[in-house]
Amino acid sequence: MDQINQKLIKILQGNLPFEENPYESIGRIIGISEEEVIERLKALKDAKKLKKIRAVLRHQKSGYKNNAMVVFKTDAPITEKVGLELASSPLVSHCYERQLYEDWPYNLYAMVHSRKEQEIEVFVQDIVTKYKIEAYEILYSVQELKKTSMVYFE
Repeated sequence: MDQINQKLIKILQGNLPFEENPYESIGRIIGISEEEVIERLKALKDAKKLKKIRAVLRHQKSGYKNNAMVVFKTDAPITEKVGLELASSPLVSHCYERQLYEDWPYNLYAMVHSRKEQEIEVFVQDIVTKYKIEAYEILYSVQELKKTSMVYFE
């Protein structure tokens, strides 16, 4: 990886400049054009060295103070359907299926965010009623321990 790409990744590890043309600003910092920044990002993506660039919503700072990992035990015929419905909800930031364990019987996980705890309760109750899910738990966050991005170059 050349030094320009290293500088580019170093900048992208932090926050993008909050302005109309962030790639132009990044280019000025590195000493290349906006077009070259974009070309290099495309090349890094094509080479599978860059997965994606996206906004990260800090739920706490945006008023979503209630967060819960909701776990469900679903039967195979409905797991995908329930998962797709959960994932399509604006309250859910991520949803995934995991294998079952003898001492932990839940296979479907959804991270739910809301301004009010009651909204999470109603949302979950609607899902479990609709799909006749008997085993589930709502695990509310009590503290955010660590939320940092990976650092590759300093």
